[in-house]
Amino acid sequence: MTIISFEEIIKLLILTIALGYIFSGFIQRPRKVLDYLRPFPAFDDIKYAAIIIAPAIIFHELAHKAVGLYFGFDSVLGISTLGLGLGVILRFIKSPIIFFIPAFVISSGASYFPAKFALLALAGPATNFALYWLSEWALISRKWPKYNHAFIISRRVNLWLLILNMIPFGFFDGAKVLKGNPTLYLSVVLIGGLMIYKNEQKWKNYSQSF
Repeated sequence: MTIISFEEIIKLLILTIALGYIFSGFIQRPRKVLDYLRPFPAFDDIKYAAIIIAPAIIFHELAHKAVGLYFGFDSVLGISTLGLGLGVILRFIKSPIIFFIPAFVISSGASYFPAKFALLALAGPATNFALYWLSEWALISRKWPKYNHAFIISRRVNLWLLILNMIPFGFFDGAKVLKGNPTLYLSVVLIGGLMIYKNEQKWKNYSQSF
C-alpha cells in the first residue's frame, strides 16, 4: 500500500503555493527597512504565508489520510480546484473575507464503519489542536524569538481551523464525528473546549510579553 503517491505530492506542492498566494494579503512578513529595496517583496509575503498556513491545512488532511490507511481504507488526498480557484479570485479582488475548501481526503467505505469514521474525521481537528499547543510552546520556550510573529499567527490559525472544523453540521468534520460517535464528539468538545478556554484566559496576560 502506497502511503503517499507522486500525484499527491504534486497536489501538495500546488496547494502550498496557492495557499501562500491566497493568504499573502492577510499574513505578511514583518518588514525591515532594507526589505523595501528587495526586487520582489510580494514573493516574500507569499512564501511567508505559505510557511504558516500550509502546515495547518496539509497536516490536517494528511492526518485524515493516515488514520484512514491505518484502518485499512483506500484513502486518497485531493485538492479542490473550485475551492482554490475561489480563494485565488477572492485574493485577487482583495476581498476582506476568505472562505473556501482547499483540500479533502476520500476514504472509500469508511462511512460504513461509524466508530472508525468518527476517529478518521476527528484526526484533522486533533492535528490542529496539537499544532495550536505546539505553536504556543514555541513561543513560551523563547527558543526561537526571531519567529515569534509566525508562531503567534500559527497559533491563531490552528485554533480557528479547529473551531471551524468541529462545527457539528454540514460538511464539517464535527458533523462526521457526531454522526459516527456522539459520545466522542461531546467528550472532545467539552474537554477540549474547557482546556482551550482556560488557556486563552491565561494567554491574554501572557501574550503581552511578545
